[in-house]
Amino acid sequence: MKSQFLLLAWLFALVCPGLGWAQEAPPAYLDRFRHLAVQQGGRLKPFDTFALESVRYITGKVEFEKRDPVVTMLQWWALNEKVVDLPVIEFRNKEWLKRLGLSVDQRYYKASELNKNPELVKIREQLHQLKPGDKVPQRLVPISELISKMATLEMLARGADWSMVPSPHALTDPWGSLYDLEGETPPELGAARQASARFRVALQQHTGEDAAVGELAQSLQALGPYPDPSALAREVHYNHFHPFRKAWMLYLFSLVCLFLTTRGTSLYWLGVAGAAGGWTLHAYGFYLRCSIGGRPPVTNMYESVIWVGFGAVTFALIFELLYRARSYLMAACSGAVICLALADQLPAVLDPSIRPLMPVLRSNFWLTIHVLTITLGYAAFLLSMGLGHMVLWKHLRGPDQKEELSALHLALYKSIQVGVILLAAGTFLGGVWANYSWGRFWGWDPKEVWALIALLGYLAILHARFTGWVGHFGIACWSVLAFQGVLMAWYGVNFVLGAGLHSYGFGNGGVQYVAVYSALEVLFVAYTAWKVKGHQVDLAGRAPHP
Repeated sequence: MKSQFLLLAWLFALVCPGLGWAQEAPPAYLDRFRHLAVQQGGRLKPFDTFALESVRYITGKVEFEKRDPVVTMLQWWALNEKVVDLPVIEFRNKEWLKRLGLSVDQRYYKASELNKNPELVKIREQLHQLKPGDKVPQRLVPISELISKMATLEMLARGADWSMVPSPHALTDPWGSLYDLEGETPPELGAARQASARFRVALQQHTGEDAAVGELAQSLQALGPYPDPSALAREVHYNHFHPFRKAWMLYLFSLVCLFLTTRGTSLYWLGVAGAAGGWTLHAYGFYLRCSIGGRPPVTNMYESVIWVGFGAVTFALIFELLYRARSYLMAACSGAVICLALADQLPAVLDPSIRPLMPVLRSNFWLTIHVLTITLGYAAFLLSMGLGHMVLWKHLRGPDQKEELSALHLALYKSIQVGVILLAAGTFLGGVWANYSWGRFWGWDPKEVWALIALLGYLAILHARFTGWVGHFGIACWSVLAFQGVLMAWYGVNFVLGAGLHSYGFGNGGVQYVAVYSALEVLFVAYTAWKVKGHQVDLAGRAPHP
């Protein structure tokens, strides 16, 4: 009991700093500036979001050199042309580093250094000769990305990308940039021009920033229609509160509590409370994200990953209230921690940026229902995969786990049933959406095909259980293996194949890690089956013949 208490105390001490409930107040001018609006990517956002996304794109980190991204952006703008001498551009492609004659041990490079590289200059000329609409050759994609970062950094330093000057006519009209204020401007922009120049000088001289930013804010807001300050403040709150990060930390705390206890004890209820608290933060994060974007979470892999984790915990809490089995929450919290931690730590692969829906997808009721339903099916299968691992682990430990195995088998079976119902419904709704949008119910699109393959795989498991072809152990094995079909439909089509009509969800990165994970899963199931078959049950879950 003492060791359990010490482990919980250590975990609590580990989690609490990450929750970040109390933060040091930033300087007044910084907080005022981060709430100013920028027009970018088809929507109006606070400068805080613009800075976060821009600094992450250039440097690979949100808090580059442990600085607030707004501070970093203001520093770049104050330096202007001198920013090319700062080592801030992240590039880690070792093959191309060797070809360019650059150090492979270095992570950040100066734009001035890269601009003088003869090999890079030659490749840049090749890329400039591409016609509009031509795809960049695959081998040159890393260099194209590097050149884009260099150009973006110079634009940011000049203020050319800082579209903060409102149109006098409507919010949706194009906004001007701070760089535009440096040239000849109409008389109505005179106050904004002077305020922008004074604020830049104040940043360079490190004095008078508070008064200068107040003057700049007033002059910009007076030019025309301006976004609701409460909407801008809500997005800044979302950026700094990190609800999904807090949620996965509470899920981790819940998982440890449940692992260390049995049903009905005080530690068990502490674990349930931790999971419920994590779920509440998870739901709050979705509320903020949906209210900011003005749409449900249906556009990219980041949103689907956090939605699947949310669905798994939701199902687990419902099952836990009904059966008090403990296993549901343990499996769901494990999956949710993995989903949310990956989304939190891999922004280059799972882009967390909030973007408007493509025009063809807007106001599409069937798309929303289809995506949310089918990903809830993935959530139920994530839960069943976690339960399958728990069953296999119990079998590996020996035959003295019969009571717990019985409860786990029931939990696994019910989660697969829920997943099949939701995936089947989501696939059908996808056909309705396809007929509504494309004029055909089924077209053998890669996404459609792999969703059907995943569904048929789990239907085969239920059929094999009903006919007695496999027993409890066999269902656990196949539930782990069948999730690889879900992974292909969910991740593989978007990030590996990159083909089909579902291009709004495409991305890149992480392929090698997913491949290693899938290989390890197959090896784990094969090892468990081999280990267990000799002394307990065969792969079908039946007792071996004498």
